[in-house]
Amino acid sequence: MSSLEIKSNDKVWFVTGASRGIGLALTKGLLAYGFKVVGTSRDRQNLINAVGNFGYRDHFLAVQVDLLNEDSIRQSLNDALSKFGRIDVVVNNAGFSISGALEENTDKQVRSNFDINVFAVFNVLRNVSPILRNQRSGYVFNISSVGGLQGVIAHSAYCATKFALDGLSESYAQEVKPFGIRVTTVNLGAARTTILDADAYKPKNRIEAYKQVHSVLDFIINQYSGNQPVDPSKILDILIRVYQSEGDTMHLFVSPESNQLLKIRAEQLFKDQKRWEEFTTQTDFETTNTNMIPQ
Repeated sequence: MSSLEIKSNDKVWFVTGASRGIGLALTKGLLAYGFKVVGTSRDRQNLINAVGNFGYRDHFLAVQVDLLNEDSIRQSLNDALSKFGRIDVVVNNAGFSISGALEENTDKQVRSNFDINVFAVFNVLRNVSPILRNQRSGYVFNISSVGGLQGVIAHSAYCATKFALDGLSESYAQEVKPFGIRVTTVNLGAARTTILDADAYKPKNRIEAYKQVHSVLDFIINQYSGNQPVDPSKILDILIRVYQSEGDTMHLFVSPESNQLLKIRAEQLFKDQKRWEEFTTQTDFETTNTNMIPQ
């Protein structure tokens, strides 16, 4: 643990996708700091086993949740309230990636990626919002990616979900701010998890014409998997600092890669904007000077 000062650990965190990767690292870290944690997983026993000795009985609640089923989500939130009485921080972390050229991705695959990365977040927020609104306080962290800043070759579906997540987060933040609820999108660099090893990540339908796409993807799978630079255990301290701070933080760029990519992205946007500004700013209807209208 770092020298982070915890102002109060008497807070309840609700973390989706808590049984592996970033979600598991957050859950273990929170419990080690003394926070109360509600962790969700598709398999409750797997989550309990993964958390292990960190799962202090009075501080940890493992719930089995289908994030595409609102009844299941509502039940998990009710269970959280029954055990802890409130929910202070929500971390929408559950997600996965598919890869390959757009043409190689089936409709079913793309929709399944949106189901978990986007629509599950809508489901959680739709049902937790009344709780946070009635409390007049709450914090939401939506775990996004550098793939929400810029499209990445061989990852059109995944990037589309993260762009969507960033957009819904910004809109939602404006809607709930009057109720004392703050929202931050976390644009992560490549974290060392098993996301690149998952079966869903490896395309099963390769079209010969996309050799360039395949070469990039093969490099990522063979060389990058297990060597991602971001340490998941270091993410929590940053989230806590942001949560304990005053004011709003709309986006949090976590990793040197994420910070650098933001600068590149901003420069590219301004470059494109300036190139065509002479024409693209001349699109409004011509206004009539009302002072010239005869009386």
